[in-house]
Amino acid sequence: MHLLKYPLFVIVILSYYIGSYLPITWGWENGLLEWSQVILLAAGALLTSYWWQEAKSSKNFRHASFFAWVMPLWLLMIGRELSWGRVFYPAGLDPVDGPYFISVAQLPYGKIVYPVIAIIIFAWFLAVVKYKLYVIPYELYRQGRFPTGEFILVVFSFAVAYIAEKHFHNAIMEELVECIAYFSLILTAYRAKVALQQRSTIILPHRFL
Repeated sequence: MHLLKYPLFVIVILSYYIGSYLPITWGWENGLLEWSQVILLAAGALLTSYWWQEAKSSKNFRHASFFAWVMPLWLLMIGRELSWGRVFYPAGLDPVDGPYFISVAQLPYGKIVYPVIAIIIFAWFLAVVKYKLYVIPYELYRQGRFPTGEFILVVFSFAVAYIAEKHFHNAIMEELVECIAYFSLILTAYRAKVALQQRSTIILPHRFL
């Protein structure tokens, strides 16, 4: 599993050329690549939920708490990829750029979208600080068990996706690389979970949940 990051690095590096062979519709909003991202993020959320339940069942409440507070991040990323629900309200179709949608403000629940996002982020930040959740990845890194390569791939992929969007204006390349980024996030989370199971040395308060 730890070797999977290397072919993924190659795909990101060659994404400009790979994208030139893919149908233009794959890079559209609501296209194949974007829905693939949603599926990947949903898989990450489901896996994290399973690991949370697994940790609770084994009465490892430190790790259960960590996984529980990772869940909002997956959900926020899913919401972002769905444009907070805008993808379900198409307003038309451009022959080059693909479908376009109503604004967030025009959504039936548009007024509460950003306040809800702000509340979730604020609650997550409070939990990270109050329960010192940052100690877990820090200790994994200090002990040499943090999935550094996978995490670097995540950062690298998002950087390339940003360049593809802002400088190359290449939607297919952007969406393809974001797929790699989200898959790499799952790999990072999985390898961190395995490392936590192998050796539980991180001491955190038990009153997380």
